[in-house]
Formats: sequence, C-alpha cells, structure tokens
Amino acid sequence: MLMVTLANITACGSVVDGPQASETSAAPRWPATNNYEVPDGIANATMVWSAESGIDLFSIEGTLARATYESVAIGWMVGLDYTYIGFPASSNSVPGGPLYSTFRAETGDGPFAGTVNGHIQQIIPTDTGFDAISCLLTAGLDVSVDGKYAPSGLTNGGGQELRSRFIRVDDIPSVHLSVASSPTGGLHWQAPTDNRFAGWKIDGLIDIDPITSGTGRCNPWARSLYPDTTPVIPRDAYANEDPPPVQPAYPGWPDGSN
Repeated sequence: MLMVTLANITACGSVVDGPQASETSAAPRWPATNNYEVPDGIANATMVWSAESGIDLFSIEGTLARATYESVAIGWMVGLDYTYIGFPASSNSVPGGPLYSTFRAETGDGPFAGTVNGHIQQIIPTDTGFDAISCLLTAGLDVSVDGKYAPSGLTNGGGQELRSRFIRVDDIPSVHLSVASSPTGGLHWQAPTDNRFAGWKIDGLIDIDPITSGTGRCNPWARSLYPDTTPVIPRDAYANEDPPPVQPAYPGWPDGSN
C-alpha cells in the first residue's frame, strides 16, 4: 500500500541521496515559468477519474479535488517541485521538511508509464468550503528500471484512501473553477497550466479520520477495475519489456497542457 511507501520514504530521509541532491538544490524550481509544463518523468502516464453518482467532475469541488490528488500523485512519483502551480502553498506542503513529510523535492524516479485511476466517493459541504473523500489506484502504473517496466515503489492494488478539507480563504472563486468544460482524451499526462488553487487552503491529504480511514473503503472500486490484482504489489513482481497500457486521460484539462 502507498502508506507503507510513505513511511519508507520518511524513514530513508526526506532528500535524495548522492549527487542528485546537490543538483536539485542548485537547479531552478519547477516549473521555471508561471505556466505549468508536464515533466518528462510522467509524460507517458495518464490520470483517469470517476465519481459516485451525483458528483460533477467539472464542479468547483470536483475540479479542486482532481487538481489536488493529481498533484499528490505527481509528488509521489517525481517530487513536490513538479506538482501543479499553487499546490505546495495551498496545502502547506514542504519537501522533506516536517517529520513524516509526504513528499521529497525530487524523487529521482522514472520515467513512469501507464494510468493512475482516481475516484471521488463523497463531497461533504462545510461552513467554510467542503471535504472530499477520494481514492487513488496505481495498479496500472509502472516505472522504467534498467530498460524494463516494473512496479514502482508506490504501485498498489487496493487504492489509497484520501481525505482533504478545502477551506475558502477569499470571497472570489476562480473563474476557471466555475466554467464547465468538455472531456478531452489523450495518451499523455494532461494538466492545468495555471493556478487552480487560488483562494483555497487544503487541510490534509491522507485520510486519518478514524471513521473512514483504514476501512478498506477503496477496495471494492479498485477490484472493479483490477479484479485479479493484490493489495500489495512487490517491486519484483514482474519486469516487462513493454510499458503497460495507457488509457486516454479523463476528463483531462481541456484548456491545459500535455
């Protein structure tokens, strides 16, 4: 499961060891401009979303949840510096800073190929915004190692339980969040180019609510997509010559980048 991976990342240190660490600190932070550019490490991966009945993936809530958890997936894969514009500040995420930090600035892993699935289970209105209860599934994602495609350190078959509170910090919602768009598909990572988090604070990423966390609430959905996989997929489970199938991104970011 991803929680094991996160614990291992914390235990192994919060920065990349060796020469890459000094290169990361000397290099400009990503992205270098105000327009997000998809990093090479995830270019051949996609994100496919679904939601429970009644949840609109293009609503303010659906858009914020998607942007947040896509950033979480990117941060786990290649590092916090590569997440969407505005995510680190809005979520108060620091690469390797606080104890039990979820992210490193740059992981040094990749390139990745395949598809990450996301599913929004609940949107719960609050006095200051809303809570989102979601799942991420990486059973369809591989990483290139020594010329072969194998499970990455975050590959799992049970679905990672996520829960976040979104708190509005100004009275003017972003125009991008309130405009409905048509779905777009593609076999490369699609991303918003600008800051989708303006005006919002994100409190929490991993589900720690005792009512919902650790209950296996993501398992039925995960099994509906990958019925034959196991919750834990060892890194040496396979090493294939070809990358895994890549599903068209959905719903993607019609006004974004790929």
